[in-house]
Amino acid sequence: MRKSIKKLTVGLLGATMVLSSAACSTKAPTESTESTEYKGDLDYVKLRMYAISDAPNNTDLAKQYWDKLNDRLKKELNTTIDFTYAAGNDYRNNYALAIASGEEYDLMQAAPGWLDYQSYASKNAFKPLDDLLPQYAPYIWKNIPKTTWDAASVNGKIYGVPGLETGVTAPAFVYREDLRKKHNLPEIKSMDDIETYLQGIKDNEPGITPSDDYQSQVYGTSWIYTTPYIGIDEIHDRLYNFVYDPRNGQVLSVIETPEFKEYMNKMKDWADRGFWSSSVLTSTNWGVSQVLNGVAAASFNEQLPGYNNHATQVAKEHGAEGWELNYFMYFEGNPDSVLQGSTTSNMTAISTNAKNPERALMVLDYIQQHEDLWKLIAYGTEGVNYNLTADGMIDTSNIADGASFNYFPSGMFANANFKKRKSDAWVNYDTMMEKINKKVVPDIFEGFVMDKSSFETQYTALNDVNSQYGYPLEAGLLKDVDKAYQRYLDKAKAAGLDKVRAEVEKQVNAWLASKK
Repeated sequence: MRKSIKKLTVGLLGATMVLSSAACSTKAPTESTESTEYKGDLDYVKLRMYAISDAPNNTDLAKQYWDKLNDRLKKELNTTIDFTYAAGNDYRNNYALAIASGEEYDLMQAAPGWLDYQSYASKNAFKPLDDLLPQYAPYIWKNIPKTTWDAASVNGKIYGVPGLETGVTAPAFVYREDLRKKHNLPEIKSMDDIETYLQGIKDNEPGITPSDDYQSQVYGTSWIYTTPYIGIDEIHDRLYNFVYDPRNGQVLSVIETPEFKEYMNKMKDWADRGFWSSSVLTSTNWGVSQVLNGVAAASFNEQLPGYNNHATQVAKEHGAEGWELNYFMYFEGNPDSVLQGSTTSNMTAISTNAKNPERALMVLDYIQQHEDLWKLIAYGTEGVNYNLTADGMIDTSNIADGASFNYFPSGMFANANFKKRKSDAWVNYDTMMEKINKKVVPDIFEGFVMDKSSFETQYTALNDVNSQYGYPLEAGLLKDVDKAYQRYLDKAKAAGLDKVRAEVEKQVNAWLASKK
């Protein structure tokens, strides 16, 4: 125990959470009437926090918010938070720089895939929490099942604290529905319809880019969801080295799947037809934001149900101009595909050299037990950032300009028991959720952690090959697909693809056998 904590008494929680892995996007622990309270003298500490969030639009309102939040934390836990904003568009580089800087962040956003959680954890960027969690976050410790803690573990140690919600993400194509109607293009029900739509925009809307996703995200966010495969090792942003085929139990390298090369030809065709910029590999734009601001007609990188409110946002901001958004969820065009929910998609880590890990965990634990505090963190201040409707929904339709709440990365503290529906949900929200919930199945790899200790060098080399030879191919920017594909495959083989695939297959088979 650090000297900063003089005396601490914790009332342990007796109830245990039961999380269902079945088809619901907001499963959470059964809320207990018993809570964990902290009693005793706590020396004052200022927690440093780093997360992916754009700077607030209204700095005065943001200051008022942080003053209010910190006043409460100071009163109840003798703690305040100093939050560093990291712009969302170039989040990957900003995040890497934050970690490399050695700054002592007590609370740090973490996630597999898009924030490379496993990689950073394995490099000791985060502090192991196994010994601290039971003592300083007993409510969270008891209310998150072992399978989820296993999923948050890297090399046998826990480095991230998940929220109390099992969410689902349905990757989707978002597009300007008004432009589809304007040019009499077919309703989008398949990838072929997407192709027709993009060509229609290219032919008829010279001032608008058909799509504007960064790097090779057109491939990364659509390919796997148009196949029956399940991704095993998300490198980042839905790019994988290896996939599992549930039809026959095989582990395949992505490059050698029968569908991959065919998709590369499609990417080449689409790039040649001008469906995206030739400078896409150097872009840091989030394609969805480019659609919202009128630069692009579509993005392959929307995430539902989380961002369904973009449709309402467009109607509010551009309805007078006739704008309208619509979505195509990739699984709708592929009956074999399923949605995978993840309990670790957004977590909180503590940097390895943080000064106050105990208090950081106490704050996490405290927030998850107090609904009014959680609402402040998730939605802002009632009457300023939102209003409550008569039926208890979050309503932001009548807030002042600049009062849109983006001061706090609430995804780090997900809690389905406290979560409220927002009144700006898409008009087709219920229909969308009905489709999603019919497709949700338990994630067979929930809790699976790939042990790279025997092939770390080769695996790193594969990722380097992917960046150097895969990205340009996947973005359709190389002249000869056959030649570029063969070069990519040869380089991957030389980097150890076969050895790594065989080792990954052994681990996958052992994992699945242990679950029978």
